[in-house]
Amino acid sequence: TSSALIVERTEGLLDRSWVAGVTPGEILFSHVVTQFVVMCGQTALVLIFMMLVFGVQCKGDIGWVIVITILQGLCGMCFGFVISAVCELERNAIQLALGSFYPTLLLSGVIWPIEGMPMILRYIALFLPLTMATTSLRSMLTRGWSIVEPDVYYGFISTIVWIVLFLSISIIVLKVKRG
Repeated sequence: TSSALIVERTEGLLDRSWVAGVTPGEILFSHVVTQFVVMCGQTALVLIFMMLVFGVQCKGDIGWVIVITILQGLCGMCFGFVISAVCELERNAIQLALGSFYPTLLLSGVIWPIEGMPMILRYIALFLPLTMATTSLRSMLTRGWSIVEPDVYYGFISTIVWIVLFLSISIIVLKVKRG
């Protein structure tokens, strides 16, 4: 996703769209819809392999597990659009994406448990897009908690806030670069 708008910009398609009167919101919406379809297929494959092939048990409601997984995929996709809107070159976008991906993954509780982090890193981790959603997913899968538990619904709220934030930043950057 981080190279979607860059490729359009370098091939001149983005300028043609601007001239034709397409708004930044419409361009972003078209990319979100097309990438969302692909992401849903990827999410389905991940969940199928996770549960059927690797035998991960889901003690909670599988519907909410699917929803949080799709929301997290959408959040990552929206972050990719921010990178794509900000960067001019594809290699810069890839460097920025990789440079932000690994610290986010390490500090989100996926690899290194939040409880084992020093206090300063814990506070930093709480403001990352993956952290609360990871806790939410873990609580649903292993503990069987429902959506009414704070640890679970905070993950959903946090993810939705990050999606809105990333989409807003993308639209603002596109409007600034257009004008």
